[in-house]
Amino acid sequence: MLRCFVLTVLACALLGNGSPAREHYFWFPAASEVKPRPWAVLLPRAAGIGKLARGNQYWDLASRLNERGIDTLIIDYDAAAAKVPAARGKTGPKIAAIIVDALADSRDRSRMDARCPGLMIGWSRGAEGVLTLASTEQGPKTGAKAAVVYYPSVRGQEQPWHQRIPVLALQGTGDQIAPAGSLVKLVSSRHSNEMEFDVHLYEGAHHRFDVAHPVDDPAGKTPGDYDPNASAKALAAIGLFLEKHGITAGGCALD
Repeated sequence: MLRCFVLTVLACALLGNGSPAREHYFWFPAASEVKPRPWAVLLPRAAGIGKLARGNQYWDLASRLNERGIDTLIIDYDAAAAKVPAARGKTGPKIAAIIVDALADSRDRSRMDARCPGLMIGWSRGAEGVLTLASTEQGPKTGAKAAVVYYPSVRGQEQPWHQRIPVLALQGTGDQIAPAGSLVKLVSSRHSNEMEFDVHLYEGAHHRFDVAHPVDDPAGKTPGDYDPNASAKALAAIGLFLEKHGITAGGCALD
C-alpha cells in the first residue's frame, strides 16, 4: 500500500538536522523496510503538486514506481525555494539546487542511497531543473543514472547542451505551451556524444496529456487535454526505459 510520510514543522525541529525545506519533500517508500533501493525524484509542472491523493498524476506515478521497487520523493520546489539558500537565479539552476538539497536531506535520513541507481522525472517547468542537472557534472554525482521529462520547458538550457545522463522525453505534437519544436532544437544542439536522448512524439497530444484529473481535485472532471492513448504509451515507454537502465527492484545489490 502506498504510504506518504510528511514531517511536521515540530518534528523537524526535534530532529535538529536536515534541510529547512524538509516539510516540502514528500516521501513514498516502496516498502516499510528501510534498505537501499533504486530511487526517483519527481518535479511537478508549474501548477504545483496539488492534492497528493489517488488520481493525482504524481501520486499515481509514485505508486507505479513503488510497485517496481523504487523509492520515490515528490518535491514541492515552489514551496522549498525560499528555504534553500542555493535556489537562486534562473529556473533550471534554481530547481536543480532544490533537487540536490532534497537528496542530501534524504541521505541524512538513510534514504535515496547514492550507490543505488536514481531517476529524475520532471513535468513542464519541473523539467527545467531535471534537464539542468542532466547536463552538468553535478547530475551524475547525485547518483542519478537517467532522466524522464514530460512535455518539458527547455528555456534557459545551455547551448550547446552537454548531456551527462540518458534522457527520455515524452511530448505531444499538439503542445502549444512547450512546443515539440523547441525540444527537437535542444536535442539537435547537444554537444557531440553518443548518449541516449530518446524523444517519443504523440500525434495531436497536448500539454498535460497525462493529467486524468485536475491537479488539485482527484475526483474532479477529466481535463480536455487528457489523452489516454498518449498517457498509456508514455507509461509503457518509462517502463522500458527503467528496465534498460537497471532502475528496477534488485538494481541495488548492496545487501
